[in-house]
Amino acid sequence: MSSERFALKIEGLGKRYIVPHREEEGRRARMMAHLKGFVPFLRHDEKDYFWALRDLSFEVKQGEILGILGKNGSGKSTLLKILSQVTLPTEGRAVLRGRVGSLLEVGTGFHPDLTGRENVFMSGVLLGLMRKHIAGKFDEIVDFSGIEEFIDVPVKHYSSGMYVRLAYAVASLLQSDVLILDEVMAVGDAAFREKSQKNIEKIANDGRTVLFVSHNIQSIRNLCQTGILLSKGRMVAQGSAEDVATHYMRFLHGLGESSQADVADRPPMVSLKDARGWDDERPQRILEWVETSDASGTTRRFNTGDTMLIRIGYSLAEPVDPSYFTIFFIDEYGNRVQVAYSLHDTGDIPAGLGGVVECRIDDLRLVDGVYSLTLDFGRIIDGHLKTLDCVPDATQVRVSLGNYLGPLGLRPNQGSLAQRTKWCLVEGGKRGLLAAAGLE
Repeated sequence: MSSERFALKIEGLGKRYIVPHREEEGRRARMMAHLKGFVPFLRHDEKDYFWALRDLSFEVKQGEILGILGKNGSGKSTLLKILSQVTLPTEGRAVLRGRVGSLLEVGTGFHPDLTGRENVFMSGVLLGLMRKHIAGKFDEIVDFSGIEEFIDVPVKHYSSGMYVRLAYAVASLLQSDVLILDEVMAVGDAAFREKSQKNIEKIANDGRTVLFVSHNIQSIRNLCQTGILLSKGRMVAQGSAEDVATHYMRFLHGLGESSQADVADRPPMVSLKDARGWDDERPQRILEWVETSDASGTTRRFNTGDTMLIRIGYSLAEPVDPSYFTIFFIDEYGNRVQVAYSLHDTGDIPAGLGGVVECRIDDLRLVDGVYSLTLDFGRIIDGHLKTLDCVPDATQVRVSLGNYLGPLGLRPNQGSLAQRTKWCLVEGGKRGLLAAAGLE
């Protein structure tokens, strides 16, 4: 990426915090940890630190909308705080060109005792703008936020939605060159979210840069051109927003990175004895094996409309009653497209101490693609489901649409489920329908 037109350049960025010592480590350990912060010759050991970010390097071009993805605790908020100059990095550097407007979590940026009007002018001054320029934008800011009636009320009395609408209007309309947004789409009604999305697109078209953090994958895909994925403080993926979003969704569902082109050639029965659980943790190993078959026999290859049988072998140290089984179908992009609960059919299953449970799916509605099956077993407690064993990406199947929907089939990006329909002309046309409904 050329460095001539970058709006943001990050090189070797890292941020560490001192880990608070736990109560069980003793009074002497806690006292020593406290002294290390004040006595020069007492140095902290590496175990005293937690790295929220480490070895982060990337560039963002002017006019680019960058999506930043990651689970809670991945380092997203720390990165935004460094870029917004709320905190300083421990190592590395971040270079931003131009004025930076940021909207982090609700509660930052405005003084609670000042009115909305006063906070608008204060924010503009902090961006280095003249009062005359702020006044010229004031009416547009208030109109965009939709809180005209409350603009002279202290913001501590605002709802979270009112607060974010005004804060977003200030950050986006006061001509900051780099706009940093953290979960702005998570607060506010549908109308505000739609208006914000159009505004973000206009900002980018005007040559300004946007850093956009959201757990809403569809927003990332719709708004952003590029993306990065953070995990445990490090960047694990970078590229187009679509590719990074897919990587993130697969990561969330515990799917592997290997190619699944040869899925149909693998043995239909899979041992789960050594399978991994979520985050490599699997406290109980109840689910032992899984096998898929159609009406003709065991296979991983299916056609839309087939009967699919999924058998799961399990073993329990003690009875679990009431219990349930679940099968999640995840597509190649990491989207959950179908869920089969035992509760949908029989309610709780008397699992005993072990055996084989079978899920039968008649008239399979999945379309072309490779699907990963995540298996879950648990206990029902007061109507709530408590997982006891879960195996993500336990097995995979390949489905072909074939002629299920006729020669036309489904066009690209028209969904993951096939639904047969019947079409005909209604006798009498529109006039007949209106007359039958008593509208003519």
